[in-house]
Amino acid sequence: MRLRSTAGAPHQLASGGRAGGGAALRPRARDSHNFARLAVEHGFLAEADVHKVEAHARSQGLALHDAAVDLGLLNPEDAGMLAALQGGFALLPEGDQRVDPLVVAAFDPANAYAAKVRTIRAKMRAAAKEGDPAALRLAVLAIEAGDEAAIMAANLAVVLAQMDGQTMLIDVDMGRPSLDRLFRIANKAGLAEQLMGSAALLPAARTAVEGLWLMTAGRASGSAASLVTRGPLAETANGWGLRDTSMLFYLAERKGDQTPYGSILAGFDAVVIVARRGDTAIADMRRVIDDLDRHGVPIAGTVIA
Repeated sequence: MRLRSTAGAPHQLASGGRAGGGAALRPRARDSHNFARLAVEHGFLAEADVHKVEAHARSQGLALHDAAVDLGLLNPEDAGMLAALQGGFALLPEGDQRVDPLVVAAFDPANAYAAKVRTIRAKMRAAAKEGDPAALRLAVLAIEAGDEAAIMAANLAVVLAQMDGQTMLIDVDMGRPSLDRLFRIANKAGLAEQLMGSAALLPAARTAVEGLWLMTAGRASGSAASLVTRGPLAETANGWGLRDTSMLFYLAERKGDQTPYGSILAGFDAVVIVARRGDTAIADMRRVIDDLDRHGVPIAGTVIA
């Protein structure tokens, strides 16, 4: 399925409340050497390792924290923590009402949950090595996992924006949208309107988190929801014309659904599956995993919510 073009559709997300014309939003530049200093000062790396990490980062086109993990010198948790502490991205002050407190990664990088989410991000990046690191197509697929999966997706999107640059989070859960509430953005127009071709501009709103945009589920009708199942979302996203923007799609299957996720997520760089102990049926997990495998969709792992 290819997205029908909309009038005035932008080539880039621009600064301001909505997507439109103007200069493209860019994440703030980081002091790359600060990461190495922190790692040495806190005993995570030896001085001799710094040159290895820097050389590997240059040769492979990786950020320093990813290069250190790739070389086996740091685990993803420690690398993520050091990257969070290096001062290269802004955090929201505690009590900021623009984002729900459940999105802890936006407020406190030292939180244990934020550290776990950074580990998920590292595994997804590892599974997506064949993709463009500046424009990955990633997905969180919840299988009867409840609200915890949406919370994880929201935190993962924040971590991606913090560590990898401009990111757009897309709520594909049209039956029970929730990401709009977590980022406190009105669900007036979103993916449903984009798929139906009724959005004049790409309906993505800038969140309070630097470098993170949200496309809400929108006000889905039955026809809009059915469009999601007709073909690859990656192909649809490519039709939006966004460069240097990674996208994280949140999808949710509930009991009794038989959604063809393999064809929907064909062409994605990595998918993480979220299940809930006692609620997610093993047969449903096997069906979804087999379907993804048949379509060559890389599975980064399974998270038990």
